[in-house]
Amino acid sequence: MLKVRVRGIYSTALTKLLIDEGFEIVQPSTVIGERFNLDGSSALKPFDIDIFDRSDRQGIYALCSNGSANLLTGSLLKRLPDVIVRKCKYQIGGIYKGLIKHSDLSGKLLLVQIDDSLVGILFSSRPIGRDVKEMLVQIEKDTFHAGKIILTDKIKIIGEYAILIREDAVKISRRIKDSKIRAFLKSFGLEVKPEGWGIVWRSSAATASKDELKREISLLLEKWRRLVEMASRAKAPTLLLKGKILLNIEFPYGSKMVLDDIRGKITPTIPGHHYYKAFSRELSSSVDMAENLLGKGYRKEEVLKSFKQIVQACLPSKGQMLRILHVKLDGRCLNLGRAELTFFNSFTGAFKLKRIIHSQGVYDGLEVERSCGDVAITNGRVGECFLETLYFSSRGEFKGAYININTPIEIYPKQVRYVDLEVDVCVLNNGNIRVLDEEKLVEALEKGIISNILFRKVKFKVEQVLKNIVPKILDSYCAG
Repeated sequence: MLKVRVRGIYSTALTKLLIDEGFEIVQPSTVIGERFNLDGSSALKPFDIDIFDRSDRQGIYALCSNGSANLLTGSLLKRLPDVIVRKCKYQIGGIYKGLIKHSDLSGKLLLVQIDDSLVGILFSSRPIGRDVKEMLVQIEKDTFHAGKIILTDKIKIIGEYAILIREDAVKISRRIKDSKIRAFLKSFGLEVKPEGWGIVWRSSAATASKDELKREISLLLEKWRRLVEMASRAKAPTLLLKGKILLNIEFPYGSKMVLDDIRGKITPTIPGHHYYKAFSRELSSSVDMAENLLGKGYRKEEVLKSFKQIVQACLPSKGQMLRILHVKLDGRCLNLGRAELTFFNSFTGAFKLKRIIHSQGVYDGLEVERSCGDVAITNGRVGECFLETLYFSSRGEFKGAYININTPIEIYPKQVRYVDLEVDVCVLNNGNIRVLDEEKLVEALEKGIISNILFRKVKFKVEQVLKNIVPKILDSYCAG
């Protein structure tokens, strides 16, 4: 049974989902332990998968041991309707023989190529001479926060109970609270640590025998020796020792709603819990307050009425400038620019945005020139799976329209956000119609980035747009 540690705003819902899918939850937080009646025996168990929030709270990261990533992906694609699962090309903790591409004058800041397409940043622990062209590097865990690949030359060799580190020290996991166990591990670590290495005892070391701990240190040292031997023969850039697979998982609106329902089976949960948790820090606190009142027995109707008033005050208003955040399936976040909110009905979710174009070129797919001063009018509805943008010249001449197929639109205090599902319906100013990039959606399905359910939903939405939306645009702007 695969073991998972879960942290963050999605932890209750994901814990329930993963237990139902046959995963074991280990090292639970105090709250999760109480909600699921998890006994103390799981507190120090090692885990195969480590789940935690992304900084934007729009999803999670999952660090997975080899073999566990596919099982987690399958469970999420099966249970969540519009989840996006991205598998990163690099491996966290992976050890590479890298090719030095650039070095600053100090020899401490380097760009190192680790495979055919990936280059990382290395802040070296020592100056690297100009004559050095290759070196061993390891991908740091903080890479996912930095938005770029961060490397280290202080190699760590990771095992089940211990980690060998390149410093003269014996360290102990903070999760081990027992003072006697900590004292034993400290003294035993000093006894068994290899020359030139230090040891970090992981939480699982607390329940291992002396023979198991000693055997693992020997195995880790032997792993290092084999690694050095492999490196002497390998041609850079190449991966020498696998690390953890990193999944970047997006929870669009539909997935957030399903996670709300799952969470509601365990603890009082307001509708929209995970959306509002990602909305803003202030509204997140109001969610906690409202659910605390529900837990104390306050009437749900009164609590939700008060909470909705708080939400209304946080929503953007007419005349406000918003970003249009166009998130790609590969994880890139494209800011399409600032747009004026010219209409917003907070009850129906309908809105209209106006942008002035400040660049020249050609509108892809529309076969028409893009000029400074053009006007883009975007019509949408919160929760809808398409976004319509009409383009006009500065004199009001219709240049064409894009209908973007996407995950349900979400609106936040300073932005409109959705994940682009690649397929676009284009209406040209001569009345011709095109459906673009359907092959990219097929590719996303084949790679396991999206589910069959979402794939079929996009195909159905394209048919709806062609039947209901395109004729209105043709009647209004292309007649005759």
